Amino acid sequence: MTLLRQLTAVIIALFLLLFAGTVAISVSDARTYLDNQLKTISQDTATSLGLSLSQDFAERDMILVDSKVSLIFDSGYYQEVTVAGLDGKPLVQRLAPARIPDVPAWFVRALPIETPRGQALIMAGWQQAGTITVAANPASAYATLWTSSVKSFWWFFAVLVITSLLAMLALRLILRPLHLVEAQARAICDREYPVQDKLPWTLELRSVVVAMNRMTRKIKAMFDDQADAMERLRTDSYRHALTGLANRRYFDLQLQQLLASDEEFHTGALLLFELKEFKALNERRGYTAGDELLRGAVHVIDEVVQTDAGPDCFVAHLAGATFALVLSNVSEHEAIALGERLAAALPQLHQRGLADSDDVGHIGLAMYRHQSVSEFLSEADTALRAAQTKGPNTIHVHVSRGAAVVALTATRWSEFLRDVIERKNIVLHLQPVLRNSGERTVLHYETLLRVTGEDGQLIPAVVFVPMAKRLGLIRQIDRLVVAEVLTRLQQRRYGESIVAVNLFPATLQDPGFITWLDAALRADPVAAKRIAFEVPEYGALDHIEALRTLVNLVHRHGGQFGMDHFGRGFASFGYLATLKLDYLKIDGSFIRAIDTQRDNQFLVEAICKIAHGLDVQVIAEAVETDAERAMLATLKVDGVQGYGIGMPAGM
Repeated sequence: MTLLRQLTAVIIALFLLLFAGTVAISVSDARTYLDNQLKTISQDTATSLGLSLSQDFAERDMILVDSKVSLIFDSGYYQEVTVAGLDGKPLVQRLAPARIPDVPAWFVRALPIETPRGQALIMAGWQQAGTITVAANPASAYATLWTSSVKSFWWFFAVLVITSLLAMLALRLILRPLHLVEAQARAICDREYPVQDKLPWTLELRSVVVAMNRMTRKIKAMFDDQADAMERLRTDSYRHALTGLANRRYFDLQLQQLLASDEEFHTGALLLFELKEFKALNERRGYTAGDELLRGAVHVIDEVVQTDAGPDCFVAHLAGATFALVLSNVSEHEAIALGERLAAALPQLHQRGLADSDDVGHIGLAMYRHQSVSEFLSEADTALRAAQTKGPNTIHVHVSRGAAVVALTATRWSEFLRDVIERKNIVLHLQPVLRNSGERTVLHYETLLRVTGEDGQLIPAVVFVPMAKRLGLIRQIDRLVVAEVLTRLQQRRYGESIVAVNLFPATLQDPGFITWLDAALRADPVAAKRIAFEVPEYGALDHIEALRTLVNLVHRHGGQFGMDHFGRGFASFGYLATLKLDYLKIDGSFIRAIDTQRDNQFLVEAICKIAHGLDVQVIAEAVETDAERAMLATLKVDGVQGYGIGMPAGM
């Protein structure tokens, strides 16, 4: 019960006590007054009638005595009129039963009114001839008392109600700052940091609000400081100080992770771009000019990548004048087209006065065909050296001796994928995510998508998803997967387990999908509470408002929401404070061999501290060894996922 309700209850109780006491006193006073009135009436009537009957007794006219008694009694105000002789025997007597109409019997029993009798002597000359006794009828007194009591009750009840309402309103106004403080505390728990600008006028509440505002600012500052410290750590370890791109260390981590994961990198390309005679330019024009050329090269690369590559590409500054572009899940034709556009854009650097001539640099390209990391890099480097012998701003593609990748044409892919969607021909494999403790407790299962090829073999999502994106079918595939998972949850196929579904960033911007998902989750509240959704950080943050809308929708239905591949990009960690995620999965590039990587250990530990402060669970991806898992336990990582934890399987 809130403080307002408690105070209101106390005030109402006091008013009820006052109300009951006031009504009781009022009724008691009225009853006493009526008792006195009845006594007075009875005595006055007896005295008056005794004087009137004295002459009649002297003349022994009993007929007239009887008439006068009847006249008084028939008025209805008297319960008894008795004329008695000297021996006490009634000579004339009129009695009426005590009938009290329109007054509840319980009221009569609760408030008895005495029926006082008035007596007077009847004289015959100077001698006493008899006595007269008169008792007033209490019916009218009861009626008057009942009417008065009812009016008093309703009057005081109305005053009670009005006073209570006014008291509640006054208390609400006085205690409103406490409600705002409560909302402020709840907001902090929900990772928001509001400050009350309007201070209450009462000194006590003002001090509470001021203290709460101060605490809110402190907590926000602590989170900001932690986020800034973690970003500085990541920048120092994984970003090139001059260009702001990923450095060689980050490049090696990401490339190793991509090539080790068939779920993420089935086909792809590596482009090495190197500025020509960069060392000589530094010697001729100074290091400042060299730095400007590097920044200009980054600008050109960003323009090409943002236009043509999208989120499935990352760029690194390896060293000196050498840059690397890794393109995930692209065809050789697409990779060559991007390289040619980059080569064609290089003369801009000469036009802007950053390079000495139009011959700015060269590009070497190698396609991934399941080589090792060293072989992949060697092939790209060989292609770069070949490009440098071909002429200005040229690109050379390394011809691999490995087997070519068999691929469908764009038209055939379109027919195949549309048939998959129409026939709902998908296969779901589930990979467990375990709590990182001694017990093998399942936090949830992550859904991995497959489709059945024309030859009956399963095709992983990494193979067909790039083409689905180009054909604009990815949103339909997302909806198909979510619908299938919800159907299985409705059938209680996985018991009480939570099942996570990955959504593509493009789906976040589809209002039709959001509307459909809202209806689907509302249709089965039990299933809605056992589904989780994940989006990759490196693409989803480009649509942060749409993402926030989806997160709130899922939470409203009792589901969970997580961030996948956390840390792969270089986005600010500040969004964690407002996005209200349930968990985040640290990208496998930071987890692989973490038992020997000190910088990665510091980064993961810092992520855990920030996330736990926001009630967000931390899960490590790509865990493969016991040593990695043991180190993650010391770093307070909540959950683990990877081939060393559990292989994907149909369930």
